[in-house]
Amino acid sequence: MNKKAEAFKLYLEGKEIDSFAVEEVKDDEQGTVVFRSHVLVEGQQLPTLVILDNSVFAMMRVQISPKAQTEENELAVLKLANEQNKKFKPFKLYFDAEGSLILDICMLMPGEEFSMIGDEIYSMFDVLINFLNENYRPIMKEIW
Repeated sequence: MNKKAEAFKLYLEGKEIDSFAVEEVKDDEQGTVVFRSHVLVEGQQLPTLVILDNSVFAMMRVQISPKAQTEENELAVLKLANEQNKKFKPFKLYFDAEGSLILDICMLMPGEEFSMIGDEIYSMFDVLINFLNENYRPIMKEIW
């Protein structure tokens, strides 16, 4: 397991947080480890990943809505994602190949010492959850 993932796993254990499933990606050059969980927004459990590897980055990813982009709403939801991307610096919204609306957060984590990684990730979770609580309903209205 890479150093960032080890440090985050120790943080979770130390805080007795057991809401993550841990998966090491086999035969991955970057030593990627995926921590799977969910965030609860408007009564919906949104699949959430923390992706840690040997690069200088850490990723947080939330699937806001599966198969959200359709032929009927394509232009409207692309405009919505673009507007959100212009307004909110830490988040990037996009649609994957299946049309699911994804929110990514890329965090810079250089160095060799990651004792603060848990606090840094959980601070970003607070920002993420506040964003989703304020914006989930308007986003979903545009999708529906």
